[in-house]
Amino acid sequence: MSTEKEIALMKLRIESMEEKIDKMDRKIDVIIEKMMDPDYGITARVNKNTAMRKIIVRALWVLYALTLGALIKLFTA
Repeated sequence: MSTEKEIALMKLRIESMEEKIDKMDRKIDVIIEKMMDPDYGITARVNKNTAMRKIIVRALWVLYALTLGALIKLFTA
């Protein structure tokens, strides 16, 4: 293979790689945009899950207290 053909082939490969890198860059931009969305992104989901977990923990403590109170009242009466 001649040097000119090798150079032409390398240029084609480089152009192809540049196109693939551009496609990957666009896809990564879309993924980052979806992840960082303040309304529906990962951070928003984590915050919602944390808030729900705190509510459930409080509700369980109330149930424990009510159950304990009912047991105490049952055995002291």
